[in-house]
Amino acid sequence: MSRTRAAIVRAAVDLIRARGLAAMTVPALARAADVAPATVRSHFPEQADLLAEVGEMILHDLALPDEGIFGDVGSTTERVARLARELVEFYGRGQAWWLILTGDPAMAVAFERSAGTYEARFDALVRAALGRMADDAIAFAIVASVIGPPLHYALIARGLTPDQAVRDSLAMLLPWLEARERERGPRTGRGRKS
Repeated sequence: MSRTRAAIVRAAVDLIRARGLAAMTVPALARAADVAPATVRSHFPEQADLLAEVGEMILHDLALPDEGIFGDVGSTTERVARLARELVEFYGRGQAWWLILTGDPAMAVAFERSAGTYEARFDALVRAALGRMADDAIAFAIVASVIGPPLHYALIARGLTPDQAVRDSLAMLLPWLEARERERGPRTGRGRKS
């Protein structure tokens, strides 16, 4: 990304964070990025293109974990616990953005593409955490729901700290996951029981 383009995207991020999506006008972007309005229009003739890059910059800034967090962690429950703890850190970094995105209906539409990117990356992390259970649709749905942002923020809204939310979520989730793993038994190949 050129420096000028990056400056425009950064200015858009800062304007949205400070004053919401409505503040992201071409004149305001030009002033904030120290460029001419025509430069803004030249780099981003469509607002959707700018918002896609804004969403990518936000995800980059928030540092969504990647599969490297699993390192040499072997068991499914340990990987899920590691992911849940890493996501709590991510949610903490993103809490202000979560409030902005959920507080303005126009934001959901504007960031639809970026939300899709986040969801695909989140799903890939959950599947990586589940390892050999990644093909278990029920396990995937339960794990993603319990460690996902809606439940996390709902627990925070009810007065739990982020640490309490992850601890108590895992206290419910991990025994269920262990039982589910035992129920499935050892598997080999493409998900068939051996």
